[in-house]
Amino acid sequence: MRSAGKWKLTYRVLATLCTAILAGGVDYGSVVYGQSVQENTASRTAQEIRDTFKLYRPLSQSFDYMSSTTIFEQLPSYAAPLDPGRLKKEYIEDGLHAVNFVRYLAGLPNDVEADWSLEKQEQAAAMVNALNGRLSHSPAQPSAMDDALFALASAGAGSSNLYAGDPTLYSNVTGYMSDSDSSNIDRVGHRRWILNPRMKKTMFGFTFNPLESSSPYGALYAFNKDRGVNEVQYDYISWPSAGYFPKELFAPSDAWSVSLNPDKFDNKRTSSVQVTLTRVRDNKSWSFNENDKDSSGKFFNVETSSYGLPYCIIFRPDTIQDFTGEDKFTVELQGIYLKTGEQTTISFETTMFDMLQQASFRTDSLQLTPGEQLQLYTGPGAQGEDDLSPQFSSSNSLVAEIDQNGNITAKGSGLINIEVSQYFKPTQYIEVTVKSADPKDQISSWARDYYSRAKANGIVSVSSDSKYQAPVNRYIFAKEALKVYENVLGEVTDRAPSPFKDIQDGDINLAYQLHIIKGTSETEFSPWKTITRQEAATLLNNMVQLLNEHKQPPVSAAAAPAQPFGDDSSIAAWAKDSVYSSVKLGLLNGTGSNKFQPAEKLTLEQSYVMLQKLLDLYE
Repeated sequence: MRSAGKWKLTYRVLATLCTAILAGGVDYGSVVYGQSVQENTASRTAQEIRDTFKLYRPLSQSFDYMSSTTIFEQLPSYAAPLDPGRLKKEYIEDGLHAVNFVRYLAGLPNDVEADWSLEKQEQAAAMVNALNGRLSHSPAQPSAMDDALFALASAGAGSSNLYAGDPTLYSNVTGYMSDSDSSNIDRVGHRRWILNPRMKKTMFGFTFNPLESSSPYGALYAFNKDRGVNEVQYDYISWPSAGYFPKELFAPSDAWSVSLNPDKFDNKRTSSVQVTLTRVRDNKSWSFNENDKDSSGKFFNVETSSYGLPYCIIFRPDTIQDFTGEDKFTVELQGIYLKTGEQTTISFETTMFDMLQQASFRTDSLQLTPGEQLQLYTGPGAQGEDDLSPQFSSSNSLVAEIDQNGNITAKGSGLINIEVSQYFKPTQYIEVTVKSADPKDQISSWARDYYSRAKANGIVSVSSDSKYQAPVNRYIFAKEALKVYENVLGEVTDRAPSPFKDIQDGDINLAYQLHIIKGTSETEFSPWKTITRQEAATLLNNMVQLLNEHKQPPVSAAAAPAQPFGDDSSIAAWAKDSVYSSVKLGLLNGTGSNKFQPAEKLTLEQSYVMLQKLLDLYE
């Protein structure tokens, strides 16, 4: 089974969940915990959520802070006699912080405590799966594990959510809350156990495969029901909840779920349940019913097993690529029956928002010269002064240093890494090479600002960061243009087979598929052929048309017609419209004396300038 959570960008993740059923017949009554779940989620503000996160934040902004050499109060022994060891309390508390924060987001009591009586059991559960190298609620007995320890491990494995491959207890919990891979989406059981209203205590186990210290195994005790049956008042518990909800805890590919109060709603009459999800900003709607069973795409299911609450409606749209700004959605559930027999409807609104400032680099390598300064692209609003903001650092400040606004200054020759650490994302790195420049190979003064920004945006690759006045070839230009496309619309990963015989390159194929650039024939791309200025104008026009399909055009095509150039007659008929359109948009200029010089070769630095200008138009 597989679970994809918010901290799943670099780790292969496996998860499995408990299937045992809690005792039936409980009475979810009317005693209010503070307020009802629905009142809690509806009344809080985005700032209140941010302030609460400060109380429940992970131990570190770095992704991988639970090292096998530092997390144990008592080291485990993987040789007979086996000993599962004991985690330091601060790491168990870190896991509790994650549990309580997600429960807070769902509107539930966020006072779950550690059950220290289960400490060894949960460590044993993690250890037995680590030794076996797989997740199982009914694990085989390792040859070195005695019967007493195996009995404890089996009890833990059979009553816990289990995890493999993720680096911290905090990220284990956020992974459980995702629960949207093909083997878990039909029931989102990990999520439902953690959001069980009756949970009052839990315990964690965490250890490593003895043969591979980077492969951790985790366990979270799931069956606790110590909370009074009348303590929490609710109609439903949803993920994401109604009201404001942080994007950091819910990916566009995650499944939505609504667990209904089994004392109020009839989980035997579910055949008519339908869901409509509507995105408010464009009124885009998704309707779900029993025919939507694509576990890797559009999905719908009504699940009535006792994973926490025994009535859960699960749905996932198939075309949401990202959440934009404060993205509001309305949810409407129809065909639901009350226990009294009446049919009813549940509806609520969820507003996705950025809880934290998040940084995202657009390049993974840079070349600088001593004294060169560069403002890194780190994402909109990524800089800040509080301790929740992304933290930038240099592996050697004698080579290059960086401030907390992403300003990098090259100091001396060498190779270093710039890194950004932030919550809910793996550490990101940029490899920076600092070396002296050839005095004869300098960027022109008129191009320097655009060149610097293009480099920060990944348009200038290290391999093309020289010979600035040399003609640019089709290979480099296509890669640069594709980077602009991905910066504006998001990275594209699909790669189709190449039609070209003279080059096999995924980026070139994609630029061709997107109609950014054509081949020179049906089977030839001619990657090393240079580009003229009128050809560049045509390629720019292709880019504008492509981006306009997805983004609001920045300038009307009918605005302010460009005056004819003195050498207008030299511009090819097939390029003339593109030339004047590019000039109107400010992407290309004449060369002086009212000349365009259409047949002149486009230089590398000119390509940087025109493509950075194009990116500026759409950002």
